[in-house]
Amino acid sequence: MKDLQWKDEYSLGIPAVDLQHKRIFDCFISIAEEGLAKDNAWHADSSTIQLAKLIQEHFTLEENVMKKLGYTDTEFDLHVEEHRKYHDEMRDLAKDSLKTKGSLTHEKIKTAQKWFREHITSSDKHYVRFFGPAGAALH
Repeated sequence: MKDLQWKDEYSLGIPAVDLQHKRIFDCFISIAEEGLAKDNAWHADSSTIQLAKLIQEHFTLEENVMKKLGYTDTEFDLHVEEHRKYHDEMRDLAKDSLKTKGSLTHEKIKTAQKWFREHITSSDKHYVRFFGPAGAALH
């Protein structure tokens, strides 16, 4: 599970966003742990559904931050499109979890978490550089 854990290098310096990122990482760990224990199928299902909700809440917050600070239309649209595609994938993951009674492979979980981690370290870090100190001042 170590590969699914939050690292300080993922921090954007925007407390509300970083907190949500950490909660999403924790949810990935819960899904991995619960999905591996066959008697916890219901918990894996509920955690996967919770993950999809957390991601939607997070994307809404992040998009509101971008709008508030005046992220360029083109960059904003590209970022939102990334969010939409990933949210659709997470919804599909939740459906797969329900169909398989919580039996998600560790590989599926790692792949989903990898996308999220790479999104933070590339796309999210890009908007933080764009906003500079104004972005870090948000709480």
